[in-house]
Amino acid sequence: PLVKTHSFNTPDMSADVVIVGGGYVGLSTAFWISEYRPDLKIILLDRSHIGAGASGRNAGFLTHGSATFYKTLNKEWGAEKALSLRKFAEESIDLVYHNILKSSPEIKFEKTNSLTLFQNEQMKEAWQDPAFSPEDYNFQWKGPEDLAPGLKGKFFGAYETGPEYKINPMQLLSTLKMTLESRKIQVIENLSAFEITPDGISTELNTIKCKQVVLAVNGYFPKFHPAFKDLITPCRAQMMAVELEDDIDSNSLHYDSPERVYWRKAQDKILLIGGKRLLDEAGEVGDFEKISGKIQAGLESYLKDLLKVNYKVINRWSGTMGFTEHELPLITKSEATLDTYVIGGFSGHGMGFGFRSAQEMAKLVTGNIKQSFFDSFKTVKIKL
Repeated sequence: PLVKTHSFNTPDMSADVVIVGGGYVGLSTAFWISEYRPDLKIILLDRSHIGAGASGRNAGFLTHGSATFYKTLNKEWGAEKALSLRKFAEESIDLVYHNILKSSPEIKFEKTNSLTLFQNEQMKEAWQDPAFSPEDYNFQWKGPEDLAPGLKGKFFGAYETGPEYKINPMQLLSTLKMTLESRKIQVIENLSAFEITPDGISTELNTIKCKQVVLAVNGYFPKFHPAFKDLITPCRAQMMAVELEDDIDSNSLHYDSPERVYWRKAQDKILLIGGKRLLDEAGEVGDFEKISGKIQAGLESYLKDLLKVNYKVINRWSGTMGFTEHELPLITKSEATLDTYVIGGFSGHGMGFGFRSAQEMAKLVTGNIKQSFFDSFKTVKIKL
């Protein structure tokens, strides 16, 4: 069961659909179910508050993913399937913009692009794969002369793609929550779900009778049920916010794949940076939200040695992601005593894939499709 945090009594309740998990994907799933079936009564639960996990702790990259990500997909799945994932990500970003961002002035966002950076020509040559053409995936090469002033002299070049968005993730989640509540969807925070029963879901304080359950707890799946122990692994991502002495003239979203670092400017002279998980890969497995000196030192070394900036650390934090073995999400129906669905394991790509994935889940729940897009990559049987 998920950790108890609630402090008041809640009477037994009923709904058509109960969604467990108040992160980006859980909220988005409620959004899409209510789009397709506004007649359904939906309750969404979270053990803490909306966005308490990685959804509210990330760098705000609403992006398709790096060129390195698609190179890996191309190698593992072949061009046809890898290109279908790129199309899926493009649809996801487009849907977020047209359904949420465009009509939500309260969300601070900026249209931009992303860059997969290379420090020198040797790194680019070592990275290249004759079986992978970045241009097929809408990545265009930018040489040293084409880089923003803040990147010149520090990087050899980059593969650029877009359009994408910088966002404040908590503002996005808050807007989704308000949208759900305007549709009479009940969002209950600080209530832990314990187990699925034949007629509903039991929480620490009550039983919610329902016809369908959607589990959207990502990195916390193994804590919810042992069936997920070998399917989804909780892994931390660590981040840092710094105030720069002198601003960096580059407004893109930046991936430095060899360094396993991502960074962006949040506002003038404020920079967000994260990554370096491989410095302590085994130590980063788990759902305890903590920071480690080794990884934080790695991020600071990147700032000093690569970006060559003077800075003051404002904050350090971490968030828990859910990783699958094949590093693609599970969006599927499980075998359970109740009609139960699973969505999670985004392996660091939840913001990019999340909204369109939630749409897939909603189509499954409402009977519009029999299998999700991701079932074509790997079918997993989950018995709860």
